[in-house]
Amino acid sequence: MSTIGWIIVAVVVVVVIALLTIWRSRHRRRLGERAHALRAEAHEHTADLGAQRQDAREAAVRADEARATAERAQQEADAARTALAQEEATREDKLREADRLDPEVNHKADDYRPGEADGLGAERIEPGTDEAGRADRLEPGTDDTAGGYHPTPGGAHRGEG
Repeated sequence: MSTIGWIIVAVVVVVVIALLTIWRSRHRRRLGERAHALRAEAHEHTADLGAQRQDAREAAVRADEARATAERAQQEADAARTALAQEEATREDKLREADRLDPEVNHKADDYRPGEADGLGAERIEPGTDEAGRADRLEPGTDDTAGGYHPTPGGAHRGEG
């Protein structure tokens, strides 16, 4: 290769290096500008973050208060259920005692339910009738089993002395 050829190669290499250096410098400057713009956007949102943090704290406080209120309400409901259960047990004890004393109530029957004969939600069983008020025994020659009536002698709630 001649000297002119080497000079041309050297000039081309210098021009390529100069172009790469210029391109790299511009590229770095653009990256720096983009980074600066992103930082500026982030700083603008800092004020929004403070407000959002405050909103989140307030929401957490409201949630804690709501949980405490719900817990108190649950405790009150549990206490009311317990009081109701105690009152119902007391009532049932009194009804059982009354049924035990009542000579017309068979409190030892399998289908005995306290208070059925108290007149407060249950009918008293009259002598000679079943729970529905029908005669214990059918008249001779009648058959009422088709209607689902199956008489039981003595009735379930009538004591025999």
